Amino acid sequence: MSTVHAGKSVNITEEQMQHYEEQGYIVFDSLFGAEEMDEIRGIIDGFDEESEQALRTKGQDFINLASQINFTGNLNFRSSKLQHFIADPRFVGITTTILGPDTKLYWDQSVYKRPEASKDFPWHQDNGYVPTDPVHYLTCWLALDDATVENGCIWVQPGTHRKGFVPHIKTDLGWICYYGDIEGIPVELKKGSMVAFHSLLFHRSTPNLSKTQTRKGYVIQYSVDGSKHPDTGEVFRNGPLIAKDGKSAYAGFVPKESC
Repeated sequence: MSTVHAGKSVNITEEQMQHYEEQGYIVFDSLFGAEEMDEIRGIIDGFDEESEQALRTKGQDFINLASQINFTGNLNFRSSKLQHFIADPRFVGITTTILGPDTKLYWDQSVYKRPEASKDFPWHQDNGYVPTDPVHYLTCWLALDDATVENGCIWVQPGTHRKGFVPHIKTDLGWICYYGDIEGIPVELKKGSMVAFHSLLFHRSTPNLSKTQTRKGYVIQYSVDGSKHPDTGEVFRNGPLIAKDGKSAYAGFVPKESC
């Protein structure tokens, strides 16, 4: 299910919420304009290039593979513009409707899949990487450029979030929760469009078969305020408070060393 947005607010309908509860995701078409995406992508391109250069020295660092796929995390602590962006009123509206009135950033990262990247990023739930309490958080996958089947867009298995957490197996390609034959459905996104999905939804991405286009995504994840690691009890401090009592609570840029 998708909806087209313009301006600085988002109102999620009852029908969309029902789709999220049953299928596990909502697509927001044209959530951000081209100029907004050009500015955000320009900032993230620089951070990706820095980490890609470092990765080329290592060759592979678990799910990061030089010249193929690169994850660069905690970007909001490195740029005041990015941190302001992840607290945009559109995110406030989406997160408070889905998660409740008090939300904060759980994690953010860029995911760049380069031309001719040959490997799948396998089926997983986001909770398979780090457990959380409460278990439900929201992943927002924002297309910095068009994401297509050809260049390796994400695929989802609708409704799988209702299975609860599924045990994952660690492999060289990443954590995997599903080895079966269900293909899932592709989520192609135009530049500035976004899919928001439940952290327990099965999803993957396929190889980038294009010759010249890097598939560029910005993954912004939100949780309820106070979300913590269930084993240690430690509260996650990977980004700022976004909303309090259903309204914006963003207080300004906080560098990592001050958090």
